[in-house]
Amino acid sequence: MDIGTAKPTPEERARIPHHCIDLVDPGEPYDAARYRRDALAAMSAIDARGKAAVLVGGTGLYVRALLDGLELESVPRDVALRASLETLASDELFARLEQLDPEAAAVAKGNRRRAVRYLEIATLGGPVRDVQRRGTPLAAVRVGLAPPLAQVDAAIERRTRRMVEAGVLEETRALVARGLDPKLPSMTGHGYVHWAAHLAGTLPLEEAIARTVRDTRAYARRQMTWFRRDTEIRWSDPTAGDPLADILRLVAA
Repeated sequence: MDIGTAKPTPEERARIPHHCIDLVDPGEPYDAARYRRDALAAMSAIDARGKAAVLVGGTGLYVRALLDGLELESVPRDVALRASLETLASDELFARLEQLDPEAAAVAKGNRRRAVRYLEIATLGGPVRDVQRRGTPLAAVRVGLAPPLAQVDAAIERRTRRMVEAGVLEETRALVARGLDPKLPSMTGHGYVHWAAHLAGTLPLEEAIARTVRDTRAYARRQMTWFRRDTEIRWSDPTAGDPLADILRLVAA
């Protein structure tokens, strides 16, 4: 899933060591708890070499899981309840989650799999935020990039079209040919569901592009809503000057 996930290129990875990439097959489920274990192992190895780890990414739940010790797995899974929730129509599913845990509903918006888990947690243990188990937070300088929204929107569209040019349709065709369940977390990533629909002949290419752009823009807005709540983040506009110089200034502050 190199193209559709905008994975760092081999050239980029040769210049700068990257970690926690290519950990699992697309057919294997992966969650925040597993990510935390993998990331901590990578950070331990980096520290042993006398280097500093740079955590880069935009999935707020995973960032919090690593830095703050979030453990959603503290709430057990209930097979019967989950089976019942998975039978709900999406509108009802999200309406129930909104009623029990509005903050979790905002994070899960558009992601049915996550909404099912959050609703399971909210039903068994209360709002997601209330059942988080926090250990000792990792010492980290948190820097947020906040370019103008119009530039974010334009960049998302450019990147989506570059993915098509780079062969994301062929990549999706290979995944579909493997018989991967479209409900797998990997296949619900932005774009893949629309690329698959286009390949199946049910969605014109321009509409698949438009829907991928729409979904990614909506996700970017939810990212900012999530991270704006973190008072430890030092914000920088990377379009206002030299972004590296500004980030180093924030780190040293």
